[in-house]
Amino acid sequence: MRTAPRRASVLVASLLSLAVATAACSGDSNDDPSSPGAAGSDGGSSATDPDAPPPLATKASLGRVTGKLPKAKQSKVRKQVARAVDAWFDAAYVAGDYPRNDFANAWPGFTTGAKADAQGDKQLMSNQGIGTKISAVDAKTRKVTVDVLGVKGRPAGATARFVLRFATSGDMQRKIVVRGRLFLTPSKDGWRIFGYDVTKARGA
Repeated sequence: MRTAPRRASVLVASLLSLAVATAACSGDSNDDPSSPGAAGSDGGSSATDPDAPPPLATKASLGRVTGKLPKAKQSKVRKQVARAVDAWFDAAYVAGDYPRNDFANAWPGFTTGAKADAQGDKQLMSNQGIGTKISAVDAKTRKVTVDVLGVKGRPAGATARFVLRFATSGDMQRKIVVRGRLFLTPSKDGWRIFGYDVTKARGA
């Protein structure tokens, strides 16, 4: 197992101090971060076979809401944050053609600082270490729980607790689980990932 907590901005400390609460930490044995009321969002797939099954959708649910935020905005944040996490799932692990060794675009939606950190952790934060040894990726579990901080009725920050499980085929056949937390902040360009606490390990 590898773990790499990263803080790409001092916003991590400020957001956490404002109680963007999370119920799971890296290395937690709970594989299912979902909660009642989960809703699916579009998931990606690396499959190019027209007869292949449809891509596995991500189960996205709302976790803890701290502060004041209208229900409609809570739902909107859940969908938007899940979409940002999905983009990383696909770019870093699930989608695209294999074998390959180019993961330069594996961190869409990451801030400049967080992307630099992820590039330094590229074997953890993408399939960089195994990309040339596999021919396809099959997602088995895609789950995201979104904890939200509301300030004066507006979303001020979010933590995405996630589990991604996938199996590889090709020269390296392996089951892998990636789990942890992504810290996000709203911006004019949508929700941006500015920090992370992630583990990656062999799955059962």
